[in-house]
Amino acid sequence: MIKIADLSVDWQKENCSFAEEFLTCEKDSVIRIKFEDKMLECHSVQYALEKPEHLLRGKNGDILFANNDWSEVVSYYHPEYDKDFALPLAAICSRFSSFNALLTHSSFVTLNVKGILFTGYSGVGKTTQAELWRNFLGAEIVNGDKAFVRETDGTFFAYGLPWKGSSEYCLNKKAPLSAIVVLMQSAENHITKLNETATEYLMPHIFLPHWDKDCLNKTLDTFDSLLKKVPVFLLECRPDEEAVRLTYNEIFR
Repeated sequence: MIKIADLSVDWQKENCSFAEEFLTCEKDSVIRIKFEDKMLECHSVQYALEKPEHLLRGKNGDILFANNDWSEVVSYYHPEYDKDFALPLAAICSRFSSFNALLTHSSFVTLNVKGILFTGYSGVGKTTQAELWRNFLGAEIVNGDKAFVRETDGTFFAYGLPWKGSSEYCLNKKAPLSAIVVLMQSAENHITKLNETATEYLMPHIFLPHWDKDCLNKTLDTFDSLLKKVPVFLLECRPDEEAVRLTYNEIFR
């Protein structure tokens, strides 16, 4: 059993090394994920014993079945092709949408018990910006690639995940979310608070479960609430200390 975003996941896969801080002894889970090496086969035709409500296919031939509310999942998984568990993570995102949670493609740092997310397209420097905040402000890097965001009692929290992409940072910590910073590379440092255009800049970096209309609508509702309660900034920057100080002063002034 593992715990993500204060929700327990019954992860039924042996020989899967998670950091100890993600493990939990809780018995009640919101989603159970079983893993199988391969589907049943008869006369060269593969089949499943039960008809699923949902079916997802991975680009490397992985297949995942789930019931109607995504609480029961079976994943036919090939670890040599997918070390980040893309389909199981998609199932978790689908299920977590019922708990006001969504997944972001972002680096997550904490500073003075406050959470900051840096997001943007791959290669823009999310992990680099997180490391600059650590080096110049003493921030702690929770995850360099992914973070869950969840609204609880009207407050949004950011959470670390046991998956980190190409980043080396992977902690199971949470913090109240103070701001989201969308990164763009630039020759000059400049920061702008986004209002009407926040959706345009942030939406590409939110994981949306398009395959399930109900889950998609719940995720969009959470996203809409996020925009109303958490400030979003556009940081056009160089990877230097000035960008860090500029952003810090704008967020916490």
